[in-house]
Amino acid sequence: MADAKESPERTQPHAASAPSLSMRMVTFGIRKKFPSVRHIDSEQLEQWRADRQRKLICLDTRPEEEYAVSHLPGALQVDPEAQHSLESLDINPSSTVVCYCSVGYRSSDVAQRLYRTVRSKGRAGELQVYNLEGGIFQWACDGREMVDRAGERAAVVHTYTAFWGNLLPSKLRASL
Repeated sequence: MADAKESPERTQPHAASAPSLSMRMVTFGIRKKFPSVRHIDSEQLEQWRADRQRKLICLDTRPEEEYAVSHLPGALQVDPEAQHSLESLDINPSSTVVCYCSVGYRSSDVAQRLYRTVRSKGRAGELQVYNLEGGIFQWACDGREMVDRAGERAAVVHTYTAFWGNLLPSKLRASL
């Protein structure tokens, strides 16, 4: 039996938290803006990351200064504004690609453009492209692993702006 003083975070370190009303409104708007983009939640991505048979590529679509603060282990950083960075990616068409940013807007745009770029080259094949719903903000709220530029465990997230940072609990906000 667990000690009564033990917090739920300790007994279930990867239990997904329910998104706040504000985050649900943001994700609703993102889904409406990008209806062709498929979305997954952090729990599903965690399962995919554990599956060694899956050819998984995680793309962090935030600028370098945000990526440096914290990102998913093994994620590749791509410039969300540069089309050339998408075209230069050598992605196996049988891969599963998950794009993420702070909350999912920039990554949904990149996911949509990436799929179109690969498809226009006739290489779409079985390529599966997804957006991480709620982005790294929801990932962090769910207590999932993040690392900084040096590969050390990270506990905070770059807030993008003070306005968007309000979607994160204060303990998860990086000091900028």
